[in-house]
Amino acid sequence: MPADLVSVVVVCTNEKEHLSVCLGSLRHQTHQNLEVILVDNGSTDGSREYVEAEHPWVRIHATGANLGYAPANNAGFAVARGDYLVVLNPDTEVEPSFVSGLLEAFTDDGVGLATSRICLFGERSRVNACGNHVHLTGIGFCRGLGEAVDRYTLPARLASVSGCAFMVRRDVLERIGGFDDDYFIYVEDTDLSLRANLAGYRIAFAPGSIVYHKYRLRMTPRKFYLLERNRRLTLLKNFRWSTLAALLPPIWMTGILMWLYALLHGPAYLRAKVRAHAWIYANWRLILDKRGRTQALRAVGDRDLVMLLSATLPADQVIGPGLLGRLVGVPMNLAYRLSAIPVRLLA
Repeated sequence: MPADLVSVVVVCTNEKEHLSVCLGSLRHQTHQNLEVILVDNGSTDGSREYVEAEHPWVRIHATGANLGYAPANNAGFAVARGDYLVVLNPDTEVEPSFVSGLLEAFTDDGVGLATSRICLFGERSRVNACGNHVHLTGIGFCRGLGEAVDRYTLPARLASVSGCAFMVRRDVLERIGGFDDDYFIYVEDTDLSLRANLAGYRIAFAPGSIVYHKYRLRMTPRKFYLLERNRRLTLLKNFRWSTLAALLPPIWMTGILMWLYALLHGPAYLRAKVRAHAWIYANWRLILDKRGRTQALRAVGDRDLVMLLSATLPADQVIGPGLLGRLVGVPMNLAYRLSAIPVRLLA
């Protein structure tokens, strides 16, 4: 029988500088039945023209404007022909076993999504993300960031894929839907993963699929707004009301933490925090509609979902490196661990 067709979707928004390395590495995959789709997401730096001239084997789908990362990937999914679909960031390089390593994860029954072992591009013996953890309050963060890659050589079940590099079965995507277009960018991988878990699919870490990512941890007011808005939207869509009630103490704790973060970073961050809350209140009917469609997927109880979530937050990723993170991290995570006990009992 012929090998399954795999579609790799690469969204590019003015990232021409990365495409030579990314597309060049995709050209040499051990899995041969492959199509690569570059979604030109409103680029103005000549990305499309470069790919047409230098990588004519790549299919190009142009959106005509910057739709956002989530909608642009959905546009790629819509034109993909594969039995399996892969999301890959353009600022990456992949090993020849990238695709085949992801496919191996699907030999286990029940796996709906699989994510790669993503290493730091400039320090390849260190981890960027081996999947993502998801906190009780909807914050997603890198699993293993900065650790030695040889600590992550075994398959594992995860709460979430990393949106940098993952594979999903077409039938799973058709059932649970793609990324939520309204997220624009950030947290869309967490939401997709929670929907998959809710529908009864497992998410696998595929250590044989290796990616090198030009990762930088940075924050802007715009990013802060989207992170805060989208994590709230994710919680409201995916959990039962009774579970959300049990989650109120850690949610309030995180809210206080984020207000403190905004206060310390200035007026632009405070305005972003207010805007995130305002969007949720202004779009309540839309949220309820999204919630209804998400809850219709339910094949497992919230207890199964909650047990996948983390009761701790890495202070260096959430608050930032330095003295503040070290001072806040220990008491913060002790409080989170205590607040998680009733959540896991009541879910």
